[in-house]
Amino acid sequence: MDTYIQVFKSKSRFSKLYLKICIGFMLIGIMGLCMSFLLELPFIPFLNEAGYFVLLFNGLISYWIVWDSMKKEKYFIAWNRTEINYLLPKTDTTETIVIESIKTVDLNPDEVTIGLKNGETKRINLNYFFFPERKTIIDFFEGMR
Repeated sequence: MDTYIQVFKSKSRFSKLYLKICIGFMLIGIMGLCMSFLLELPFIPFLNEAGYFVLLFNGLISYWIVWDSMKKEKYFIAWNRTEINYLLPKTDTTETIVIESIKTVDLNPDEVTIGLKNGETKRINLNYFFFPERKTIIDFFEGMR
């Protein structure tokens, strides 16, 4: 692809490590709560039940945030001289549009509407992109008019 724009940019260098740390917090919280309530023994001597709840809650919330950001890394729009490919949050599969099959292009500030020669209409929502990327996409489609 000549141009590739990722919708949600995240620094995923340490994401898997952070997920493992979150799972560790959750396990310590669960084990501490189980030992406190069932065996009435402290798992970690200086933590009480509230500390275990905090570890469990912190692990759950942090895990959900990192997992959600890793899931959103797959969304993109890309194009070259022959085709446009995109996968946006409300589409299930990657959409491919052959540039030769495009009949009309309508540009709105929030959306690009592409009319194909077979009568099908494709819409690309630009609200997912920040302004520098949005400008690049709009410039590309303006060149197709």
